Amino acid sequence: MNVEAPRALFVDLDDTFLAPDKSIPAANLELMDRLDARGVELVPCTGRHVGGVPEAMRAHSCVRHIVASNGGIVHDAQAHRDIHRVAMPTERIVGLYERLRDLPVIIDAFADGHAYSEQARKHLFDQIDVPEGLRTYLKSGRTFVDASIPELLPTVGPVTKLSLFFVDGEGARAIDEGIAAAGCFYYVQTSASNYEAMHVGATKGSALTWLAHEMGWPLEQVYAFGDNNNDLTMLRAAGHGVAMANGNDAAKQAAESVAPTAAEGGVGLFMRGLL
Repeated sequence: MNVEAPRALFVDLDDTFLAPDKSIPAANLELMDRLDARGVELVPCTGRHVGGVPEAMRAHSCVRHIVASNGGIVHDAQAHRDIHRVAMPTERIVGLYERLRDLPVIIDAFADGHAYSEQARKHLFDQIDVPEGLRTYLKSGRTFVDASIPELLPTVGPVTKLSLFFVDGEGARAIDEGIAAAGCFYYVQTSASNYEAMHVGATKGSALTWLAHEMGWPLEQVYAFGDNNNDLTMLRAAGHGVAMANGNDAAKQAAESVAPTAAEGGVGLFMRGLL
C-alpha cells in the first residue's frame, strides 16, 4: 500500500470502530485524540441513524460530519443539521409495506434522527435470529410508535433507510420481491435475518465521494474501514479501503489492507503507523 498522509477517516461503527459489546476500545479513543491534534477528521459512516452514533464520538472535536443511514444522510455534527440527503419515495415505502404487512416482518423507518418501529411488531424482535447483545441494542435503539408505518410517514421527515427483519424464509422472499418491484430501492444483507433498504442513490461510497468533494479531500488521502456488505462501496471509493480482521470475505476482497479485529481497537492500531 502506498502510504498517504490521511485527511479523513470514514469508519463503520458496529464490529469496526466499536467492539462487539458496542464500547469504544482504548486504541480507538486514543486515535480520536491524535486525529484531532493533527487536524484529521473522523467520519462515522454507519447504517445507524444520527442519534445512534455514540455520544463520545458525536461530541468529539475530530468528528465534524456523520454519514448515517448507509449513505442516505450526511450530517453536520457541529451545526446539528443534515447537509445532504437521499430520501426514499413515500409511495414506494407504502407499496412495500402493503406487501409485507401480514407477514412476521419488522419494518423500521429511519427519519428525523430516529429509527421508528411499530409497537405492534415489537414482539418479533424476540423471534429474529440475532445475538442477544444485538437484540438488546435493537430494542433499546428504536422509537416504538402505536401507528403503522404508513400512518407515521406524514408526521415525520423524509425516510432515508428501512431496516427490515424477517423471521422466516417467506418473509425474506417477500422483502426481496417487494424491493425489486419498487424499482428505486436496493438492499444489503447485514445479518442472517436483516436487510437494510435504501434508495439506489444512497450508499456509503456515494456519501464518502460527495463529502470528500465538498471538503476538498483528495480520495487518495481518504481511508475507509469496514467489515460487512454495507461497507463495500466505501471500501472501494476511498483511496485506501481497510477491512477488519473480523470482517466477512466480501469486505476483505473489496479492501486493499486488513486491520486487526474490532475487539482489539483495530482501526486505532492500524493508524498508529500512519500518524
